[in-house]
Amino acid sequence: MAWLYLIVLGPAAAGLVLATVWWLVRGRRNGLPRGRLGAFSLAAGLTFVFVGLAERLISGPLALQLDLPGDLWRWYADHRFAIPLWLGIVGLVLLAFPIRTRSGRGAADLTPRTAVSFARGWWFITPAAVLALILALTVAAGAASERDEVTGQYTMYSVDLGGERGMGTSIYGWFYSVPALVYLTLMIALVILDLILISRPALDRGREQDVRIRTVRTRNVLLIATGALLVHLGLIFGSLAGTASVRSTFSTSEGAVVFWTDFAALQPALNWASSVAAALGFALWAAVALSGIPSRRPAPILSRS
Repeated sequence: MAWLYLIVLGPAAAGLVLATVWWLVRGRRNGLPRGRLGAFSLAAGLTFVFVGLAERLISGPLALQLDLPGDLWRWYADHRFAIPLWLGIVGLVLLAFPIRTRSGRGAADLTPRTAVSFARGWWFITPAAVLALILALTVAAGAASERDEVTGQYTMYSVDLGGERGMGTSIYGWFYSVPALVYLTLMIALVILDLILISRPALDRGREQDVRIRTVRTRNVLLIATGALLVHLGLIFGSLAGTASVRSTFSTSEGAVVFWTDFAALQPALNWASSVAAALGFALWAAVALSGIPSRRPAPILSRS
């Protein structure tokens, strides 16, 4: 049983270690100040980590021990790919708070501000690449999926072996991916809304501190969304690895003949990609939680000349 826990929780544990090392090396200098900002970031990050760990346990080792109702298991099987995206939506809602309204107390600033004023351009490279990969795999797997004769849902992948023989298994088909695309769209809309809410209010009189806080908040929004995309991508990779692993053996006059899928050779790579994506996703979620720990920035020292 220990090896099963290692397989299921290994990527998450690796992500948490990676985030902690990053925080010890660089992150402590860029934390949020004490107060509501840090509390919301800490709550969002911890919610992701704990719920994500619970989901992996329920779908792995605990699935062999818990006697849950069949309807609950079927619900989970139908919605497991959407769970990271649901978490992303909840996290983005949390990171929108506290919402600052426009007031006349801010410092005058003639520099135009946009939704990306407090972001770095390269911060968008990773989420854009992950999103493009998700869309490519979604279309490819959806196109390969077929309607299940029992449920009528596009969740099946079959291979015609000739001679009225065939084999089939489940795949990340349209039944799973279409709702996920809807949640992806909602999550992107929330990212844009969060960035606008962070950037629009006037800067405080302590301009440097205010810019730093908004930069950290902007980064956290992108980390939450990218982490959700990566964990979702990891589930897709894992599903495709399971599809690639299907085998079928038939007896003939010449002996047993083994058949496999066209992309069976990709199974090890897909398994590794699933673990790496999950580990990176958990690392980003944990980084958001760690940003809620107040920074230890040195206070300025005034000297008399």
